[in-house]
Amino acid sequence: MSAVKKKSEKKQGLIKGQSTSVLVSIGVHAALLIAASTYVAVQIVESKKAVFVPPVPKERPKMNLKKPRVKMKKTSKPRSTSRIVSKNAASMPDLQLPDISSAGSGLGGGVGGYELVPNVEDMSLFGGSKSVASGNDFVGTFYSLQYDRNGKNLQTSDQEYEQAIREFVDKDWNPYVFFPYYRGPQKLYTTQIFIPTISSEFGPSFFGIPAGPDFDPIMWCVHYKGKIMRKDGGRFRFWGFGDDVLLVRVNGEVVLNASYVFARPRYCPWDGNKEDYQYWLGHAEAAVGNWFELEPGVPVEMEVLIGEQPGGQICGYLLVEEEGETYFKNQQGMPILPVFKTAEIPEPVKDKIKYTLIEGEGDLDSDLMFNVY
Repeated sequence: MSAVKKKSEKKQGLIKGQSTSVLVSIGVHAALLIAASTYVAVQIVESKKAVFVPPVPKERPKMNLKKPRVKMKKTSKPRSTSRIVSKNAASMPDLQLPDISSAGSGLGGGVGGYELVPNVEDMSLFGGSKSVASGNDFVGTFYSLQYDRNGKNLQTSDQEYEQAIREFVDKDWNPYVFFPYYRGPQKLYTTQIFIPTISSEFGPSFFGIPAGPDFDPIMWCVHYKGKIMRKDGGRFRFWGFGDDVLLVRVNGEVVLNASYVFARPRYCPWDGNKEDYQYWLGHAEAAVGNWFELEPGVPVEMEVLIGEQPGGQICGYLLVEEEGETYFKNQQGMPILPVFKTAEIPEPVKDKIKYTLIEGEGDLDSDLMFNVY
């Protein structure tokens, strides 16, 4: 038994209970299997590297493309907006306001994009506190030569008043001449210069200075400044009468001196008009000025000085004659001339003018206007 056992133990291979031939067979098959798997994997990877061949192009029909068009309305009306009505500024006779130039154009200025439309019912013969026609307004500044800038009474004499007016004109209408004197607390805007005879105390009151024991309505004046233009041009001259001062300057030249207290030759060599001082206007004879010419569509500066010396009555009649025009005549034979204006006169202002205006002394409804815009 022992001999048999030993013989069998010698014939055993690497793995217990398996012969060597079997193991060799398994190894060979494993090697072949690995080699075959590697070959197949390589073939699969290589097969994926295909070359792209683009398809044959086909002809397609072309389409004419057009830009879309949006229909627009020819006219578009904005929605109506409410307007703010501004009343006259409160009276402040004890304050001297600085001369602030207009910032921006527009009808009556504006706050927050809204127009400040004047109440025409409150407009005076001297103007209103707000613009009524943008770019066509004459701006009026009030000066009292009876008081200094602090309101102290200067006891100004007639000679001192006249001297100050002459100095103003001789120094190229420079408002600095009036710097030592009292200036009204507010400016007024007007599109016409035509003041029939009224009480002199109304002038200061319209500029925010109520008449009373603290203010004597004498020795004062108003300086108006603006621009005029005629689309077709033309040749014109002024007729007028001022109690006590009415001077008009156009484009740097004095063209009318209709003042009650000054001799006209001092300010311009008169043309010797035959109509001069021939007709009554208000309570005195009308003066006739020199001809001046306006080029078509060219705006020029114009200034007017109105003043009152001793108190009582004040007026500033300013009429315009256009060369070549024919006018109706009133009972005394004087032509009924258009009132000077740069826009249509508001009806409430017309009513105030008519209250003291003698019929036939001026045409309030004429089409003749010197508007710039």
